[in-house]
Amino acid sequence: MADLANMFLGILRDLLVEETKFLLSVGGDVEKVKRDLESIHALLMKADRERRDSPTLKTCISQLKDLAFKAENLLETYAVEVESKREEGQRSLKDKFQRYICIMCECYSVHEVGKEAYDIIPALDQLAKKLESELDQQGSSSHSKQEAEQQRLLRQTYAHEVEHDFVGMEKDIQLLVSKVKDETRRRRVVKIYGMGGLGKTTLARKVYNHTDLQSYARAWVCITQQFEHKAVFGKILKQLDKDINVDVLEVEDLVTRIQSLLKERKCLVVIDDIWEDVHWEIIKQAFPLNCDVILTTRNEDIANQQSEPHRLEFLTEDEGWTLLQKVADISPDDPDLKSFEDIGRKIVSKCEGLPLSICVIGGILRNKVHTEWVEVNLNMESHLKHGKGVGKYEKVNQVLELSYDALPYYLKPCFLYLACFPEDHKIDTERLYLLWMAEGFISYQDKEGNETLRDVAQRYLIELSMRCMVQLHEADTYTPLKKFDSCGLHDLMHDLCSSRAEKEQFLMRIDASKYLTDIHLPTRIAISHDPFSVSSIEGLKELKGLRSFILLQKDFYHRATMGFKESVVNFKMSEYLRIFVVEGCEFEGGKLPSNVGELIHLRYLSLRDSNVIELPKSICSLPYLQTLDLRVSPDIKLPNVICKMKRLKHLFLKRRIEVIGGEKLKLGGLQELETLDEINSETTCIADIPTLISLQKMHVEVHDVDVDSMSIVLNNINSHLRERHLSVYSCDFSSEKGREVLNDGLMSPSLVSLSIWSCNIGSSFPYYKPEMCQNLVILILCNCKGKVDVKDLGKYPMLQDLLLEGVKMEETLTCHSDSFPRLKELQLWNLHDFKEWEVEEGAMPKLTSLLITRCPNLEKVPDGLRFSSSLRRMDIMNMPREFMERVNEEDYGPFVKKEIDMDSVYKE
Repeated sequence: MADLANMFLGILRDLLVEETKFLLSVGGDVEKVKRDLESIHALLMKADRERRDSPTLKTCISQLKDLAFKAENLLETYAVEVESKREEGQRSLKDKFQRYICIMCECYSVHEVGKEAYDIIPALDQLAKKLESELDQQGSSSHSKQEAEQQRLLRQTYAHEVEHDFVGMEKDIQLLVSKVKDETRRRRVVKIYGMGGLGKTTLARKVYNHTDLQSYARAWVCITQQFEHKAVFGKILKQLDKDINVDVLEVEDLVTRIQSLLKERKCLVVIDDIWEDVHWEIIKQAFPLNCDVILTTRNEDIANQQSEPHRLEFLTEDEGWTLLQKVADISPDDPDLKSFEDIGRKIVSKCEGLPLSICVIGGILRNKVHTEWVEVNLNMESHLKHGKGVGKYEKVNQVLELSYDALPYYLKPCFLYLACFPEDHKIDTERLYLLWMAEGFISYQDKEGNETLRDVAQRYLIELSMRCMVQLHEADTYTPLKKFDSCGLHDLMHDLCSSRAEKEQFLMRIDASKYLTDIHLPTRIAISHDPFSVSSIEGLKELKGLRSFILLQKDFYHRATMGFKESVVNFKMSEYLRIFVVEGCEFEGGKLPSNVGELIHLRYLSLRDSNVIELPKSICSLPYLQTLDLRVSPDIKLPNVICKMKRLKHLFLKRRIEVIGGEKLKLGGLQELETLDEINSETTCIADIPTLISLQKMHVEVHDVDVDSMSIVLNNINSHLRERHLSVYSCDFSSEKGREVLNDGLMSPSLVSLSIWSCNIGSSFPYYKPEMCQNLVILILCNCKGKVDVKDLGKYPMLQDLLLEGVKMEETLTCHSDSFPRLKELQLWNLHDFKEWEVEEGAMPKLTSLLITRCPNLEKVPDGLRFSSSLRRMDIMNMPREFMERVNEEDYGPFVKKEIDMDSVYKE
């Protein structure tokens, strides 16, 4: 063995002597590539701002992006194949022998990396110079300037323009005119905001030209994206004083004169189409405190501190039909009005209340017969994109693209990524954040204070919403981390998103029901499949260079329905894959493709709702993996190697897992882990939780554990933890230490949901004291030994869902006027002690759902709930017949749906 080791030492010595100079230079080349990447980023930002229709420029940008991907892959390969293999410390002879083999492999790997670096570096330099030259040439050309000026003039708006086809907004006009006339208002600025094409300019013009405001000193100025502050001040001043020569005045003189002309006068200035908050900060200097200002914008975030927001809503179906009738010039006396209206309302529905799209379609339908209306209805998407409409804008996309063009550089890939999802899909925000992070869209430089990348991602999404690009849906149950359940896109915005993503070769989403062979795809592909109609996927074997592969069910079916063969994706041809999402897939033999473990660049792996029954050990060979989603359809067997995945940040498990080898799953060492959802004390080592120093959110289920183990999951573990979701089964808190652990847990600000099942809580559930359960939103107490003071639970400030089943309580419950301030859902099960219930006015002001079952001694639903404005649903079952008949007869208002199961009368 010693002779063999000496032989390898000799071979290694010779190899190192020959390669030393080269090896030393590789690190420098890698560093140069890293520096060049930063330069490319700056060039791409400039190109994005100044891009024209030059074919040369587009080719340069495309090639630069490809090279940037190659350079990024090079850096990671270098780190994985060389740096990550070098270990310190003493080794046995056998270990040294293995190590020498690794070193030789490293030399080969470094040599290959160096060759790639030598290929990339000159290409980067050459393309960067070519791009910079082209940008300079394009920027200085008279044609480019002429084109930019032409676009600006096309978008210019004027106060005197007449709106012939105007529908709705009467209440908006009345409200805004009254605001302008109200001289007692502290804020004199009104911000009209909403999606492009909603009619913001139209509304502002109606207010501006209103008869009640004709005596005001008025000015109208359109900003657009080409903002020039001196020109804006000059236009305002010229409208206030037609005799003044604004060309000879400096900015300071313009501002001073505007101030003096407007001071102590009734005045109104409309700033139309403003895009950036910094533009408002510059313009507002010219206006005295008494000046009324109306802003129109697509960005909700403009002038937040100084303005009153006025969100413009979409048209109703009736308003939409009226507008379509006007634009299409359909007479109210037309004998075929009914047939036109039937098909017209279908068309309006597809426009989703957007006035611009209705006007475009109305222009197409003008002077057309009914059969042509039917044809237009069948081809709406094509007509909206390409058809000739009416007015200044002939295509809807022209208007919506302005919103995209105005996005800052860091938001554009985030927006385009939404094309992954089908139309009308409720996009899970948590999944979206993690995908953005895995793609590298979320910048570490944007982190503030103790923020995580997930926090930055949420901020990016909110900003897209503020710019009226994305529609956010608030979470049903609000938690410190989860402000929104899902988000979505207006259909027309989704069309824009998909077309731009495909045009820029950023991403393509295709339907699995279509045959995929010979489709030329970009580096990202998203496939949506209907779990009820598509059984397998074919035609992807020849795809090369994939960066992201996303296969999603159109609706969450929670079962594996899509056949997925190992040959579907050629991983050797897509070795740089970063995203691999295969949800709802049925793998051959329930096994993940064996070479997934070779995808060393993988960041995101999701097998959710797939049929994988065992995870291969090679999964620990994914050094960059950030997100691992193993919420599969059957129970899954796991090798005990997850603790070796040092960069793992988000781990999603099923409650029931089986660890190969019989031990409990180890988590110690996952120092970057932020999300742990969810683990079970029967299969996971709970003692490892305190070592997860970066943990932000965890879901833990514990069964029949001792007080010390309960202390680990209930008490504060680290300062980063923001959300703790606990389910506790068959545990004993009756001892003095148990009571202390439970009390301390309830005082934790990170406790968000708590379910206690069949536990001994001692003589009573802990009584309320200040700061107890300050962020608790869900509480379930089921079949516990000990008494519960329900009235005390009403003091929890954030409690939204409460379920009580089979617990001891007082016979009488009085909910005082300030109790349960945020409670939305209340379920009362099997409460035999419960007899009288009183709800004072003001109590439970947000209650929407009430369920009562098997509470045989409860006399009636409290009268206080009859006057609740929030209650929407009551479920009554397994109660005495008299109780159910009384509830059935009571009037709880037109909005309350009563579900009373008279077939389930309670019997002793």
